[in-house]
Amino acid sequence: MKMQMYFTDIEVGNYYSVSRLTIWRWVREGKFPHPLKLSSGSSRWHRSDIEQHDEKIRRQNELVEV
Repeated sequence: MKMQMYFTDIEVGNYYSVSRLTIWRWVREGKFPHPLKLSSGSSRWHRSDIEQHDEKIRRQNELVEV
C-alpha cells in the first residue's frame, strides 16, 4: 500500500482486489470499518483503520487454523 494516510474506496478496493461496491457492502454488513466522512460525497479510510482491520482478520484466521 502507498505511504499516504487516507485512501478512497477505489484504492481500498484495489488493495483487496475487489470492487469499490464490495468495500461498501462490507461496510454495510459490518465486515469493514466505516470511512471518515470528509464532506458530502467524499469519504476516506485512514491507513491505521485498514491496518487494524488486516490484523483483526489475521488473528481470526490464526484461530481457525488451530
